[in-house]
Amino acid sequence: MAILAGIDEAGYGPVLGPLVITITAFDVPDEKADHSLWDLLKDAVSDDLKGRKQRLAVRDSKKLYHTSNGLKPLEDGVLSFLQLKGLKITSFYQLLNSLSCNNTGVIDRYPWYAEKDYPLPLTTNTAAILHYADLLHYAFHKHGAGFFHASSCIVTVREFNEQVRVLRNKSVVLFNACAVLISRLWNLCTGHIHLIVDKQGGRNTYTELLKNQLPVANIRVLEEGARVSTYEVEAAHKQMKISFVEKGEDMCMSVALASMFSKYIRELFMRLENQYWLQLLPGLKPTAGYYSDAQRFLAEIADVRQKELIQDNILIRIR
Repeated sequence: MAILAGIDEAGYGPVLGPLVITITAFDVPDEKADHSLWDLLKDAVSDDLKGRKQRLAVRDSKKLYHTSNGLKPLEDGVLSFLQLKGLKITSFYQLLNSLSCNNTGVIDRYPWYAEKDYPLPLTTNTAAILHYADLLHYAFHKHGAGFFHASSCIVTVREFNEQVRVLRNKSVVLFNACAVLISRLWNLCTGHIHLIVDKQGGRNTYTELLKNQLPVANIRVLEEGARVSTYEVEAAHKQMKISFVEKGEDMCMSVALASMFSKYIRELFMRLENQYWLQLLPGLKPTAGYYSDAQRFLAEIADVRQKELIQDNILIRIR
C-alpha cells in the first residue's frame, strides 16, 4: 500500500489567533498511487458545493467557508472523516485530543481558552455525519483504500512570537510545525509515502530544513522552483517523496482536506476568543483576526484589555 498525504495551514497571515497546521493521509493500493483521490472517491466526495447531491464537499477551505454558509461544510467534512475512523466527536477538547494537539499546558495560559471546552457539532448533526461516513466507507472499500491518519499542530500567539524572535523568520516557524507532522507520519509508516505540502512564505529550497528534522534519512533534491520543490527521502525500509507545491490544495485532495481541518480548528479557537471579549463588551463585533479588522477589534477592546491586564504577548502577533 502507498500513503497519499497532504499538509496545509490556516492562520499564517492574521494578527490574532493561532496558526493551525494539519496533515491528512490515505492508504491506497500501489497501482492506484497516481490516481486522484477526488476521482477514486467520486461516489462519496465532490470538489465543489454545487451539484454534489448527497456527497461530501472536499476542497480548499477558503472556497468552502464564508459567512453565507458558515462552518457547516467544514464541520461536515472534518467530523465525517473522523467518524470513519470510529471517532464520534462530541466536544472541542475531544477533537483536539483526537488530532494530538490538545496541549493543555499551553492552552491554559490563555484566559479565552483555559477550561473552555464546549459541545460539537455546532452546525451539523449526527445523522448527516453518519450519512457521509457511510458513503466514504463504501467508496474506500470499493478501491481497497482507507483514511489512514490525521493530526494537527497548534501554534498559539505567545509561542508564535517566541519562535519568531528566535528564528527571525515566520516561514521557518511554519516549516517547523509542518516538520512535526511529517515526523509523526514518517514514524507511523513503512513503505512509500507521497506527501504534498502547500507552499507558504515564498521559500523554494527545503534541503537543509529537511535534514535538520530527519537527520537519519538520505535526502535527494529532485526539483526546486517557484511553483514546486520536490525531494526524495530514504531510510531503512522507508521512502518518501515530498513536494512543496504552490496552491497544493487545488491539485491534491489530501491537502484540501488538511486545509479544511486546519480552518475548522482555527475557527473554533477564534469562537472562544470572540466569546471572551463579547462577555466583557456586549455588542462587540467578532473578528477573524486578519490585519484590518484586527485593528478595529483591538481599538474597541483597548479599555477592557487594560482593565483585565491582558498583555500583548498573548494576544497580538509580532509578524
